[in-house]
Amino acid sequence: MTTSKNLLRRLPLVIALGLPLTALATQGTFPHGYGVKAEGMGGVSIALPQDAVAGANNPAGMVLVGDRLDAGAALLKVDNGASFAGTEYDGSKERSIYLIPQLGYNHMFGTSTSLGVSVVGNGVGTDYGRDTNIGGLQGTRSELKQMVITTSLAHRLNDAHAIGVGLVLARQVLDIRGPAGLGLPEGRDESTGAGIKLGWTAQITPALTLGATYSSKVDMGRMSEFDGLLADGGDLDIPENYGFGMAYRIGAFTVAADVLQINWSGVGSLGNPGVTTAPGEGKTAGFGWKDQTVWRIGVAHALSDTLTLRAGYSHGTQIVDKRDTFLGILAPAANRRHYTLGATWAMSKEMELSFAYAKSPKERVRGQGAAPDSLTEVYMGQDWLSFSMGMKF
Repeated sequence: MTTSKNLLRRLPLVIALGLPLTALATQGTFPHGYGVKAEGMGGVSIALPQDAVAGANNPAGMVLVGDRLDAGAALLKVDNGASFAGTEYDGSKERSIYLIPQLGYNHMFGTSTSLGVSVVGNGVGTDYGRDTNIGGLQGTRSELKQMVITTSLAHRLNDAHAIGVGLVLARQVLDIRGPAGLGLPEGRDESTGAGIKLGWTAQITPALTLGATYSSKVDMGRMSEFDGLLADGGDLDIPENYGFGMAYRIGAFTVAADVLQINWSGVGSLGNPGVTTAPGEGKTAGFGWKDQTVWRIGVAHALSDTLTLRAGYSHGTQIVDKRDTFLGILAPAANRRHYTLGATWAMSKEMELSFAYAKSPKERVRGQGAAPDSLTEVYMGQDWLSFSMGMKF
């Protein structure tokens, strides 16, 4: 038994080191939620920790989930692309399905302190095919893949309040093809970085839980391969974000909601104005992404001791500026809405299987202003299917 427990405790590190960096996000470079249970509820998570991936949402929640291991993955099918000068280009022509792994492990020290690790993936990408020429972008393809590991230390202050702090470590790989046709850098490079995540939860009444979380910008190293294409000499950080959530339980029924703010504009490569809007002296053009507010609501109903059903919806403000659509050909992040379903089947007291499905309807942003932005329309739609296995011990 001791050997088995030791193996379980080492397993998250082993898996994290071997995880493929493959991901495609559904809100900018972020997915609509972290953890399969949260994904089935529209991404709701800040005041409702449900598994050991909770540290990626709110590190304080880890002290509430107990000793457990969760491992899963999502398959994401994308329908993205762009229209340029009246011609439609399929951004998922050569690749439309992506794999997004996730992992969580949590260990309790008594009943009031926990130490855990949550591993998730972010990213965005397109693949138009090698024979394309979109306004001078030739053989256009892009893929940003980020693996984000949050190590969380959480502590119960008393029966009502818990706090948590997380050390966020990230590794990213960026592969871009096409800008060489415009005399700009292209290729492949990678970098690593770190940040912090803070969290709080409060059991206000037996039925009502509140939560708040803050994630600093993850300061990533510069990718010299993209000096001249990305701002600040090839710098692409993970943006600062923060949010507030609530969860209310009535018997077997739970309703929960979050509001999350993502400051895309604080990352120069993402937030700087695009190619037709002067970004300012000494600055490199960016995607022109605007800061985003995301509202999420989800419900769960425990039909029995073994079966729980979930549903949810999330809606974010548009991050793609109509004046900055041309570079959006590489990252057409136009979709904002997600409709979700999910369920958990408890096969025993120690093991459970969860799944989630999310539909993000196709949305388009038509460019305005001067060419080439006025000639460019970008679109994105997605289907997401994820599974995870949870073990309690």
